[in-house]
Parts: sequence; C-alpha cells; structure tokens
Amino acid sequence: MDIATIVRLLVVLLLIALTVILLTRRFDVPYTLGLVVVGLLLSLFDHDLKFSLRPELVLFVFLPALLFEGSWSISVDTLRQNWRSIFLLSVPGLLLELVLIALPIHFFAGTDWASAFILAAVLSPTDPVAVLGLFRQMNVNIDLATIIEGESLFNDGVAGTFYQVFLVFVLIEMHGQPLSGGQALWLGLSTLLLQAGGGVLLGGLLGFLISRFVRYINDHLIETTITIVAAYGCYILADWLHMSGILAVIVAGLIIGSYGRTHGMTERTQEAVDDFWSAIAFIANALLFLLVGAQLNPLQFLLSAHASSLLLLAGLTLASVLLSRLLMVLILPSRALSPSGARLRSWRFLIFWSGLRGALSLALILALPLDVPDRQALIFATYTVVLFTLLVQGFSLRFVLRSLPALAQKS
Repeated sequence: MDIATIVRLLVVLLLIALTVILLTRRFDVPYTLGLVVVGLLLSLFDHDLKFSLRPELVLFVFLPALLFEGSWSISVDTLRQNWRSIFLLSVPGLLLELVLIALPIHFFAGTDWASAFILAAVLSPTDPVAVLGLFRQMNVNIDLATIIEGESLFNDGVAGTFYQVFLVFVLIEMHGQPLSGGQALWLGLSTLLLQAGGGVLLGGLLGFLISRFVRYINDHLIETTITIVAAYGCYILADWLHMSGILAVIVAGLIIGSYGRTHGMTERTQEAVDDFWSAIAFIANALLFLLVGAQLNPLQFLLSAHASSLLLLAGLTLASVLLSRLLMVLILPSRALSPSGARLRSWRFLIFWSGLRGALSLALILALPLDVPDRQALIFATYTVVLFTLLVQGFSLRFVLRSLPALAQKS
C-alpha cells in the first residue's frame, strides 16, 4: 500500500469515526460502542478500502500509546489507597479466571490444554475504555472507578505474560518436542519470570532515569517528545529483550506520571503533556474500535464447514468468561472490595458487569502463528466474547448505573 493510499484511508477512517462520535454523543451513547457497531456493519459489505487490524499495528502502534496514557493519567495516590482490591483482581483473580475458563473449554469442547489456556489468557484482560466515560458522566465513586481502571491496567500485563508462556508450550507441541512435567514447570516459570520480572525492572529503571532527566529540561515541547520516546522505547526495548513490553510501559508510565511529573515538570509542561496524551488516546481509541468492529465479520466463520463446532466453542467460551468473572468477584474478600458494607453488593455487580473485553484480546489472538492448530476456532470464540461484552454489557451499563444505589462520588 503506497503512502497516498495510507493517508487517504486514515482520513476516511477519521471522518467516519468523527461522524459516529458526534452522533453517539447526541444520543448519549459511549462512542466506542457506536464505532464497533459501524465497523461491524462495514465488515458485512464489500468496500474498496481494505480495513485491516493487523496484530503488529495494535501491539506496536496503538497499545504503547494507550497503556502509557492510562498509567500517566491515573492517580497513584488513589491506586495506593485501593491497591489491595486492584491486586486481588489483577493477579489471583485473573489466575482464577484463567483456570475457570480453560477447564470447560478443554473438557467440553475438546480443545487441547495449551490452546485452552491461550484462549483463557487472551480473554482474561478487561478493557474499560467504553465504561470509564460513563463513570465520569454519571459521577460514579472515584474509588470504584479507580479499581476498575487499575485492574484493567495491570491485568493487561499479567495476561499478556501468561499468553507468552502458553504460546511457548503450543509451539513446542507443534514441533513434536514432548516435555516432562518437571521440564514444563521449569520452562513455564523461567518464561514467566523473564517476561514479568524483566518487564517490571526495565520499566522501573527507564521510568526513574527519564524522570530524573526531565528535571534538567524546561521546555514543554521537548519534554512531551521525551514521553513519546519513553512510551514506545520501553515497549520496543522490552520486546527485543523478550520481556513484557506491556508491563514495562505501565511501570514506566506510572513512575513518570507521578515522580517525574511532580519533581521534574513545570505546571505548563504537565498541562501540555496531559493535553497531548489525551488527544492521542482519543484518536487511537476512535480508530482502534472502528477497526475492531470492521474485523468482526461473522459470516466468514458461519458459512464454513465447521460452523456447528465453532458455535459450540464460542458459546461455551462466552459462558465460561461470564461465569468465571462472576465467581471471581463473589469470592473476593468483602473488606478488600469496599470499605462500606452498604455499597458492597452494588460494587460487586458493577465490577462484574463492567468487565468488557476489547482490542487487546483481538490483538493477542490475531498474533497467533498461522500454523497453530484450531487458530480459526480460537479467533471466532474471541470475536464472539468481545462482541457480546461490548454490545450487550456496554449498552446496558447506563441502565445498570442508574439502577444500582450507592455509586455516587464521595462528597
């Protein structure tokens, strides 16, 4: 595709996105949901412009920007106040969901263990972009919003790390290299340690060094450019070192957004960086959700010879995702979820129902090698879950917020 075609495609996508955003705001609907619907409609018709959401595009262009903006803008003080809830949701809670999703997929759909756990890892991270705007509009309690946003921020890194671990096992099986139990355990733990531990350490080191460096600069344009280099540089370097780029960007963004912001940036620079990343995140989300919808063409799967088995796997996966999320939320300790028992039931249900899946899940599943067994079935199951959570849960969330008591901001 030549440069002129790329620019023309980008302009058309932005025009479509802006039109949808203006219409959804007029009807008071989250713009991300409207973009998915329009993208889905586009996918059902032939068009001259080829909408393509390649995994590399999401992983190396969209994802670093979205992760950095989220970690830069989130309140570290509020994260610290709610760290117990966020940790339980994004680490032990996510591990529980992994197991509860993979077990029925393996036993009832006949999927092998490695593929079942890959699908579970892909569908474990939540995507709150569509709900956080509603939270701000409807004045939802800031602690509850931070818990949901913080969970999404950290479980992206945890789920992405487990995805890499399970992918290693799939690739080993494909090449006919059986492993003993001890070998499999050692390989899994070493890969997990390198991915997660390396990503956290690299992100922390780069975040601290950049935060110290900006203290010697007093130019908002240069400092804004430094944050761009930080977001993409951390991700690319971590990926090159076979570490978790997602965790590296999150940790670096948190450090620069807290320590670097307060100790090395003037108020004018802070405002400039805030405005820049808000605009980048807005454009990235608009394009990303439109392209996500354009990829969700169910006809190419339903017209295949294996439609019945695909529907069985998709339905089973959707039920497993919803039930595992509900069970995980129900068994969380009450004191960790909400300091007030009067709000606990409402908080539990909203944390469950706002667990939407989105672009990261699609990017991870599309990044599977083409020769992975059952790849098309795994893609269809992922599409089904993403579409259901965005459309059904996303569209009903406003009604849920109006119906549940005790969700207002603290006075």
